Amino acid sequence: MIWQAIAPVGREAENPYYFEKLYINIYSIEELCYALFENAFLIDNDIVDKGLADWIYKECGLTDLASTLYSLINQHVQAVAFVGTILDYVGYYSPEEIKKAESILRLNVSMSVFDKWKAKADFLFENKHYKLAIKEYEKILKNIGDDETDLISRVYNNMGVTYMALYFMDKAAECFKKAWETDGNEEAFRHYIAAMRIKLPENEYIRFVSENEQVSKYAIEVESAFEEAKLTFEESEKAKSMKELSALKDTGNAGLYYEETNRCIARLKSDYRDVCLESD
Repeated sequence: MIWQAIAPVGREAENPYYFEKLYINIYSIEELCYALFENAFLIDNDIVDKGLADWIYKECGLTDLASTLYSLINQHVQAVAFVGTILDYVGYYSPEEIKKAESILRLNVSMSVFDKWKAKADFLFENKHYKLAIKEYEKILKNIGDDETDLISRVYNNMGVTYMALYFMDKAAECFKKAWETDGNEEAFRHYIAAMRIKLPENEYIRFVSENEQVSKYAIEVESAFEEAKLTFEESEKAKSMKELSALKDTGNAGLYYEETNRCIARLKSDYRDVCLESD
């Protein structure tokens, strides 16, 4: 919760600050505070950056804040002091909320580099930057030691979920299977069965289940989850819109039906193209 309604601090930037960890452009000091607070778990000492202080000085016109930040940079402070100074100065969040963010930043110091990479990958997934998330997951798997089985399993599982979001069921199933094989992750095994359920024709899926005792043990749970998801979808606004669209055709209004259908397809194609062609 924001501490109080405040007047804008400084001016809006003509040239945005590119927040590399979040893949976003920042146009004001308030936007910067929001990004720092909401994503404190992703912030590390890289944030103690002269380039950010320069941006605050030149673009936001906050010379006194920038001067303080320059001094902190020269003292080689940790991220918690640097970020805390910005949040305190702007007053966008309450003192209690700032303490919470600072606690998260202190906790980050004890996190391994791989946990930080995973946090970043999970953030990218949650914000639908699927290809970028996969690159981060792959970076972890390439660099982590074989003894880190728990983290490896979680990374493979999350990468499988990301591939499912891209409708790459072959790769999703492969990741889920590796997650399960790494440390017996039962959740990943259920995900593996679900991916195969989507991927395979019905007769092949039935054979897949019947020929593997371990798969058949979880298949009923997976089928139940599918039915629950189906019922949830049928009660959603999207399902209602689809029924209304179908009704247009049934009532003889075929022109409007095809017009709306083509519009929906174009929107879906555009959304899918955005995530598939996402650049670095």
